[in-house]
Amino acid sequence: MMFYCPPPLTQAALGVFVVLYLTSLHTQAQENAQLQIPPSLVECYNDSHFMNRDNRLPANIETFINLIEKVENSYAFNQDIRQLAVSLLHRFRQDGIQRAPGVMRTVGVLPFSPTGFQFPKFRILLSRLIPGDAMRFPNDTLTREERCSLHFMLSSSVDMQMRGDEHQVCNKLAQYRAQRLPRSAQHKPKNSFVGDVETIDNFKFNGSKRKTSHIRTNAKDQEYDFGWAETDFGVSHDNDISHCPVENGVIHTDWGTVATGTLVAGIAAGLQPQTVQLKTLLALASRRPGSGQSLPQTATVNVDNRWAATLAGDLAEVALIQMPMTGSDTASIGADGAWNSTVMPRWYFLSQRHNVEMTDAEIRGGLDGLIIAMNIANWRTQAPNLKLSQLLRMYYSMDRVLGSNIMACNRKENFPIYAPLNIMTAQTSAFAQVLDREIQLKVTLTPEAIAQFSTGASNSLTSYIPLMDRRLDCLKPSEDIFTRTSILTDLYIFLDTAWSYQIVENYVNYVVQRMNIRPYGSSVTLLTASGASLLANQSYSIIDFFKQWNFETHSQAAKPGFSLPTILSKATELTHGLFEIESKRNSLGLRSLIMLLMPSPLAYVNEHDFDYCQRYLDFLYRTKPDINFIYYSGGVLVRFKSYVKDPRTDLFLLDSERDVEVSSLPVVQRIKNEPRRITSPCSMHFNGSRHHQQQVKQYLPLGFVNFYKIAANNFFTPGYMRYIKIKALSRTAFVICTSRRNSWPYRNTISSSPSTEQECLQVSNNVFSYDLTDLCLSYQIKHECPPLFLSIQAQAFADSSQIMCEEEECLSLQQTQFLLITNNLDCSNQGQQLLKSIELILVITFLTIKNLYK
Repeated sequence: MMFYCPPPLTQAALGVFVVLYLTSLHTQAQENAQLQIPPSLVECYNDSHFMNRDNRLPANIETFINLIEKVENSYAFNQDIRQLAVSLLHRFRQDGIQRAPGVMRTVGVLPFSPTGFQFPKFRILLSRLIPGDAMRFPNDTLTREERCSLHFMLSSSVDMQMRGDEHQVCNKLAQYRAQRLPRSAQHKPKNSFVGDVETIDNFKFNGSKRKTSHIRTNAKDQEYDFGWAETDFGVSHDNDISHCPVENGVIHTDWGTVATGTLVAGIAAGLQPQTVQLKTLLALASRRPGSGQSLPQTATVNVDNRWAATLAGDLAEVALIQMPMTGSDTASIGADGAWNSTVMPRWYFLSQRHNVEMTDAEIRGGLDGLIIAMNIANWRTQAPNLKLSQLLRMYYSMDRVLGSNIMACNRKENFPIYAPLNIMTAQTSAFAQVLDREIQLKVTLTPEAIAQFSTGASNSLTSYIPLMDRRLDCLKPSEDIFTRTSILTDLYIFLDTAWSYQIVENYVNYVVQRMNIRPYGSSVTLLTASGASLLANQSYSIIDFFKQWNFETHSQAAKPGFSLPTILSKATELTHGLFEIESKRNSLGLRSLIMLLMPSPLAYVNEHDFDYCQRYLDFLYRTKPDINFIYYSGGVLVRFKSYVKDPRTDLFLLDSERDVEVSSLPVVQRIKNEPRRITSPCSMHFNGSRHHQQQVKQYLPLGFVNFYKIAANNFFTPGYMRYIKIKALSRTAFVICTSRRNSWPYRNTISSSPSTEQECLQVSNNVFSYDLTDLCLSYQIKHECPPLFLSIQAQAFADSSQIMCEEEECLSLQQTQFLLITNNLDCSNQGQQLLKSIELILVITFLTIKNLYK
């Protein structure tokens, strides 16, 4: 929507029309712009449930994207990216919410209201610059927990009141700040410090060598009771406010904490851009200029909603609230902080209690939102069906957005391109004039002073951004092939509930969050290690997993303990059921199969069960060669070495004294290294050999590689026309490698010496075919015949039009596609007889041993 300056004869008439039009938008604006908690958000405040942050979903970019995906994939959802971005703002965002101190929640009294300094700017945006509503938002798609989590992620405010944990949290922030600051900067207390503190994970307690994975704050066990005692907009008595206040409305990303509402507002503004004359907006102001106050000289400047929603909006707050109080020509821009946890972020503590009008999170969110807003129109031309979730996944990754050089990690390099100082200053000054008429300040400002402060704020931001995030630059391409492959697995976790939830929560969730849990992706199931009862049913949604497994469900679980015989029996049952489902769907599997066992430090396998477990495992490895048992255990690992295929690769120490990532990353890497299984869909029906062909489409980002494994069970018995084929569907080239010994065959573009244990071939328009008929001809026993390992590697570069992928299975819009075809894989009936015989023998053996030791 654009407003142009018409000829003088019609300008007055048009001005009246514009005022009337914007006034109608204001009266029809969504209820979030009103001076109260709207009815749609009352559910998040009418009891203390969500005031305990443990009852909210973790505040990170993956959770946020998953919630958006859930809406996008809901039944009968037919909104485009513009409609969804606008409705998200109008449905869930309300900035500046504070609690009335000393007021209890009673019938008819909700002690919360948008009284913070963030609200006036937000109100202008929703009512005048990003008009819309949330009438068509599918509320029933999300649960109350999901709706309120979205609200808290999108709504900006700062909780300034003392919590009682400052001696622990603030001291650690101060220590880390001192370590990170250059020596010269430590002697300039008026300037914001230089650093990129993102988590408290690496902080150390005084007098302790232990690194903590997270901080437990006693405030989280209390009802939400933060808020300023007076509406001083960031200024309060020092003894009333925390030294490390909590910032709300932010999410954790790998490239810095981001103000979510500002980000989405920028996207929404970019999808429906408009410029409005300043004098038009001033005419709509709730407070008119005084009798002796004239319109500012900048009254001819048009306010661009893309700037107002992002950097200019926050800079205007700095110019109006902070700078008049300091008497300085420069502003204190930026306020860094740290999360309570990298894995389950719920508390974001700021490192300072003054000058929080434009925090680091708001700078990142504003800059990201502005960059996206300036490019979104072009991207929609390339991809008309672009989804909001796809856009965010591409931007907050190394994938780049539709082949451009735009992504979160290079925001600093893009800053001077998309935010030139002259435009930023003009937009800040113009919007500050509007905000001055809506916000209650302690001072009265002239238009000239506002323009001067806006210039100072803009200059300060230009100087500050190059000093931010020195460790958050784009990652250099790694030579490690496993950085260019993605996980696709069916993960079953058997957790010994002797682990306390407070200790094990982050270690479990770190692994699960990196498993690519999503529709058409990996699945996760959580069971107890004692009786194999469910803690979290099989889920293809990380959000569902978080909701199923929490402190309450963990505490209510069956008795703690570790029973390997029970686990093995349950693993057989689970895999049998999984293969049955795949057979009915004519699926080739195409996920690895992982059993992750997490015994407590005191757990062990009873010596009476040793022989039984050994035989059972031998049986499983022969009949289900794709199954993998991995131990992530406390205590001494050697006690489990007899129960894994390879103790060197399948035993991992869960040391609660070590950082979460140090302990858990090797487990993630081990799971990632396991090739995806290709399994005959008829292997569980055993209806005799027959000609049977399956084909499935696969997706692969540029430069990535998929590893597959076909166990000998699928081609051991005699058969005819037994093969696997790969057919390229994208207009790109693929390198296909095969091996019988190397689990990860691939063409190494760096090494010039080819491997003698693999064969590689490049295909583009032609079809790759591999004959499976005689692979086990020289073997008499099935388990001695090695599997076939296969890799498919996509070329590294291509035009975005060559790899456009708009199907539901696509994780992003930029993925190559190929067809994987198998023909006449083994469906012999020998496996079923073996299965029944061994299961019967093992059960009898187990019962006999148990009776002997009664």
